[in-house]
Amino acid sequence: MRLWQKGIVAGALIGFIVSLFKKEERTYILNQSKGAKQHLSYYYQNPSTAIHQVRVKLNQAVTSTDKLVNQLDEIETKLEKRDQNNS
Repeated sequence: MRLWQKGIVAGALIGFIVSLFKKEERTYILNQSKGAKQHLSYYYQNPSTAIHQVRVKLNQAVTSTDKLVNQLDEIETKLEKRDQNNS
């Protein structure tokens, strides 16, 4: 690990430890950790559900990306037409 990477890790750890001085932060982190543990346990016991959810999210991302590309193509076409009309 390089020196700057060690510095980043050390800073993150110090920040984490300092944030635990506040009771609200400790409670929040504890609750979030419990929730994460429950989710991990569920997915460990039901891996097919996790895979299905990942596939659904990937399909949504692909669909969104396709829509974005189509919109960018439309904008490009309109800009090209405008440039041709101005010439």
